[in-house]
Order: sequence, then structure tokens, then C-alpha cells
Amino acid sequence: MKDMASDWLTKCVNSDSDSRCETLNIVRVFFGSLSFVLSSFMIFLIVLYKKYMFFSQRLILYLSLAALADTIPYMMGTVPNAFGCKAQGYLMTYFDWTCVAWVCVITANGYRLIKEDISYESSESLFHLICWFIPALLAGIPFIWDAYGHSGPWCWIKGETTLQNVLRFLVWYGPVFVIVLALSALLIHLRIVVKRQNRSYESYNPEQENAKTVRWREVRILFMYPLVFILISIIPVITRIHMAFNKDTSFVLVLLTSITAPMLGAVNTLLYSCTPEMRQQIKPYSIWNEIRHRKRQTLAETYNFAEESPGCDEALLPGPAEAI
Repeated sequence: MKDMASDWLTKCVNSDSDSRCETLNIVRVFFGSLSFVLSSFMIFLIVLYKKYMFFSQRLILYLSLAALADTIPYMMGTVPNAFGCKAQGYLMTYFDWTCVAWVCVITANGYRLIKEDISYESSESLFHLICWFIPALLAGIPFIWDAYGHSGPWCWIKGETTLQNVLRFLVWYGPVFVIVLALSALLIHLRIVVKRQNRSYESYNPEQENAKTVRWREVRILFMYPLVFILISIIPVITRIHMAFNKDTSFVLVLLTSITAPMLGAVNTLLYSCTPEMRQQIKPYSIWNEIRHRKRQTLAETYNFAEESPGCDEALLPGPAEAI
């Protein structure tokens, strides 16, 4: 592995005097902010239309929350002080891993839906423990060797020693590489399974055919999220491999990494908005009508509760016009 000390990225550690460092910082903050806005919008839609009533939609909600939080260290930009730098490195590692964990859960749930026609809803609490707690342990490992610090134009695990480079691959790049390969193989396998099922279970029962179509549509959407994760992870992994075995770091690869790394939430939002139902629901008048409906519903529930409460002062109850 090459020593990064002679590389142009080291100029980003102490200053932004190199224009490339300044460009990378601006790009990461911009795309991190864009992903933050789009992830917030996706969460807003799931809550507004009460999509969270369905387990598969709740999984997407949890992934969106993780992706939203994952944009925070990217929006921090260049952090000069040591404590803030370590915090940025830890948060980046932690929330990156929470995103990976929820992507794996979504994939496992889709797999079970296809193979057994049931979901993992009964294990939802266990998934929360795994997806929020285990990443905290993984992200804490570099603290043992005080490995978090300036790593080029951002803060992460430093690459100044062999141990720190090994930690990079053990804590992140190695497992992610394996997960990307495993998810890719699983998606290919499931596609083959679905095709076989469609040929084996063809029937003339309209209800069965409709149920099968609805289930496959739901699962197909779920499997798009691991596919997005795979595509977004490819460039950072290639960049890190290139940096490890080449003398000069490619600015183009680092720039592409700066663009793609914070974009999981943004791309997920665009994917979520591509379904026919959501294309209709994201229109401004649909959102406004739903907000008005929720407001009227809340007022009606408040009015009914007050009306049923003993000893309620009728003068305090809203009139028909106010309730609407």
C-alpha cells in the first residue's frame, strides 16, 4: 500500500490551498445537503400518507432516517479541530453502517416474501437492535487505536500507517465489498427464482394471478434499494483500491466518490417517487389536499373527544365552521 504522505490529498489536511481540495469540499457539502433535503421529503411523504402502516414501508422509512442522518457528516465539510474531526469520522462510519444494515434487512425481507410468502415483521424490534447498535460498535473500533482524524479533504480513518490502512479495510471497505458481492448474487438468484415461479404457478384463477402480481410488484420495488446501494458503493470501493495500490491519487475518482457517497438518500427518494401511485401523490395539489384532510381529521377527533369528555365547557367547543 502506498504512503499517502507524498500525495496531493495531504494538502487538504492542513489547508484548502489546493483548488482540488476546495472543490471536493464544496461538492460533498452540496450533494450532502441535496440528499438531506430529498431524504426529508421522502420521510415527509411516508408519514403524511401513513405508508408506515405497512411493514415494508416502515423498513424504507428506517433506511430513509439512516440516510438522512448519514448526510450530516458530509454537510460538516472540512473540520479543522481534532475533536470535531473525530466526531465527523465516527458519525460517517456509524451512519454508513446503519444504511448498510437496513439495506440488508430490506433484502432479507424481500427474499422471504418470495420464498415463503411471509415477512419478518415479527422480528422488527430485533432489527432495530441490530441496525442501530451493532454499527455503533463497529464505528467505535478505530477509537481503540486513535485512528480517526484528517484523511484528505474530510475526516475518517487516517491512512498514515499500515495499521490505519488495515483498519479501513476491516471496518468498512472489506465488509462492504463482501456485502456488495453477496447482494448482487442474491438479487440475480431471486430474479431466477421469480421467473421459475411465474412459469410453475401459472393459473387461470384471476384472484391468485392478481395477488401474485401485487406481491411481485412490492418485492420488485424493495429490491431496487439494495441495487441502488450496490451502484453507489462501486465507485468508493474502486477509489479506495486505486488509492491503496497506486502512487498518485486520481482526482476524478475522488470527485466521483464525493458526489456518490452522500447520495443514497437522494437516489432512494427519486426511486420512491417513480411508482405510479407516488407520482400522483407527490404532486403539490395532492400533498396540499392530504394536509387539509389530516387537519380536518385532527380537528374532528379533537371536537369529538371534547364533546364526549364529562364536565366539558360547551363554550370552549369549536363550532361547525371552526371544526372545518
